[in-house]
Amino acid sequence: MWVQVVSLRSTGARFVYLLTLLVLSLGFFLPRHQPPPVAALPTGAVYRVDTHQRAIALTINVVWGTEFLPQLLGDLQQNHAHATFMVGGAWAKAHPALVKDITAAGMEIGNHGWNHPHPNQLSYAENLHQIQDTNTVVRGITGATPKVFAPPYGEFNQTVLRASTALQMPLVMWTIDTIDWSPSSSVPYMVAKVRRLAKPGAIILMHPTARTVIALPMIVQTLTQAGYRLVTVSQLLTMGTPQPDG
Repeated sequence: MWVQVVSLRSTGARFVYLLTLLVLSLGFFLPRHQPPPVAALPTGAVYRVDTHQRAIALTINVVWGTEFLPQLLGDLQQNHAHATFMVGGAWAKAHPALVKDITAAGMEIGNHGWNHPHPNQLSYAENLHQIQDTNTVVRGITGATPKVFAPPYGEFNQTVLRASTALQMPLVMWTIDTIDWSPSSSVPYMVAKVRRLAKPGAIILMHPTARTVIALPMIVQTLTQAGYRLVTVSQLLTMGTPQPDG
């Protein structure tokens, strides 16, 4: 075995050597590409995020109300607002075009279980299947796997939490419930409640209903005029510390 030693006596060889050192030095000092921030997995359910940024996340749980989604998406886009649509797996499988529309509109798609059961009545394995099967369907439609999980009925225990944690998915609750699904709710009630309880890092819960279609533009306007930016849940989680209470 022999090693060829390159002579640096000639001007050309010295120039190449010095140029190589310069390039390597520049590569060391140039700024590296920084990946987008990734939120650490919370240890419990997330009701809000402790943050100094004036940001709020809108969540819309979807297992029914299909006819209202195009209007909701249009209003969000028109107002340059973002939201996380927590979709049921069975619903997503039945409405792949709408799932694609949600993604195309720049919204986040989260996981709302497969067929809206009561999670606390399910075993650990059954909860895993509810979440995994929904992830599989959404990934097959959009090419992306949901990152967050909102349990049906806002119901969870340690078994449900353990299943979502095993799948590396934060279990997301809410700070402000508009109760838009209830006959006792109304558009003025929804807007007033959001205005009264809004704070940095809040998570607002909504559903696709007739009154939500009317209230959403008012809620968005109320929040933006107060200086809030409307972001997805995954974005909000990178802005501070998730909190286990509202």
